[in-house]
Amino acid sequence: MATDAQEQEDHALVTTQHTRMLAYIVGGCVFAAGIYAGVYDTSVIAIIPLTVIIPWSQRFLQSWLKEKHPDQAEGAVMLTDALAVGVGIAASGYSLVPAMTFMGLLLTGTMAFGNLYLVVLASFIALIGSLIGGLFFGFHIIPYADTPPEMAAVAIGGFVAYVSLSAFYIREQARNLLRAKNLIMDQQEQSIQLSRKLVKYLPIQVWESIFSGKRDARLQNHRKKLSVFFSDIKDFTETTDEMSPDTLTEMLNYYFDQMSKIALRYGGTIDKFIGDAILIFYGDPSTKGAKEDAVACVSMAIDMRKQMQVMRQKWSSMGVEKPLHVRMGITTGYCHVGNFGSETRMDYTIIGRDANLASRLQNAAEPDEILISDDTYLLVRDKIMCREKGKVTLRGIGKPVQVWQVLDFRADMGAASTWIEHELDGFAMLMDINKVKNYDKERIIKALESAAQRLKDKRIV
Repeated sequence: MATDAQEQEDHALVTTQHTRMLAYIVGGCVFAAGIYAGVYDTSVIAIIPLTVIIPWSQRFLQSWLKEKHPDQAEGAVMLTDALAVGVGIAASGYSLVPAMTFMGLLLTGTMAFGNLYLVVLASFIALIGSLIGGLFFGFHIIPYADTPPEMAAVAIGGFVAYVSLSAFYIREQARNLLRAKNLIMDQQEQSIQLSRKLVKYLPIQVWESIFSGKRDARLQNHRKKLSVFFSDIKDFTETTDEMSPDTLTEMLNYYFDQMSKIALRYGGTIDKFIGDAILIFYGDPSTKGAKEDAVACVSMAIDMRKQMQVMRQKWSSMGVEKPLHVRMGITTGYCHVGNFGSETRMDYTIIGRDANLASRLQNAAEPDEILISDDTYLLVRDKIMCREKGKVTLRGIGKPVQVWQVLDFRADMGAASTWIEHELDGFAMLMDINKVKNYDKERIIKALESAAQRLKDKRIV
């Protein structure tokens, strides 16, 4: 990318140098034609070598200015052109055809490679230069009628050649810019495709913060209050021991996919998958505050538990005879979060007592049970209905921990509940009435009536 940009810059520099050289050559030819036609004194011949020396000198001036003041380099050199044009107009005796030619060359160059402000400024500098040149060459105005045809032909022909060459260079530059634009667009598309692949290996929040420049990919971590979630499938290894690797892979991928969608919907940072276990946390790299993070974390767990009812039916159709149940543990506290590892290989994760506590709560949970610590309960109790389970001694934790069992959202408890849940052998139903669309209502009723009628007609032995 940088190489292409440098090539474009070098090409533009060569283009202006070539057109500038041609403009000075045209000026030299005009003076030569004037001397040949006898309009100018032979002393003016000294100007002709300057039309070669000046553009060559400007090349070094431009290179020096590009190092010191890169943004003003081209404009400064064009102003020296304007001063030279003014002096040339005075040297030509203010003759109309040469003067118009010189000004035409100047304005064409400044409009092609500069801007409107530079055009106005160059015109003013040319006027100043013509006054300075008049003091040196004298203010002897050559009448238009005294301009010989040879001189007019050289001036007009030179101007046409200059405009043609400038147009050619501008067209080539436009083509190069178009090619560069297409190349940049291709590289951007490649970067987008690559980033879409990389995002699957990083938490989406971390990926976004790195690509937005808010986070560096270097070893760093900080202490922050997080809500940490840990879950696994009870007796997963024993249940799936006789399954084929393909079926096991398909089942696990489906499980992780469904759980990940729920986690992302609630804004969770998916840390890692460990076998059939999942580690998710809330509070970094973005946070809505400790309370909102805790509520989102527990809400996610409740939705995951409900989703498991649907998944059990799918797994049953895949040949999993023993139903699979998930256990979950959640705690809220301070952890160190950030990049851990080495400069060549690092992992964005969390370290701390509360990360371990979430794992221990999960181990202590019953099938389909969500256990939370007292710190989490104090943050979610106004929205989540919980049942006290007392203090529990957990492996690796020095003191007994006050534990709460998550029941459901308070809004979904009792008669006001919008959830309808039933699960028996061969039957599972999970419906959120609030999410049923009006145009789907009749279809759902018909499906339930059809299922009920088939069950009535079925003779079960």
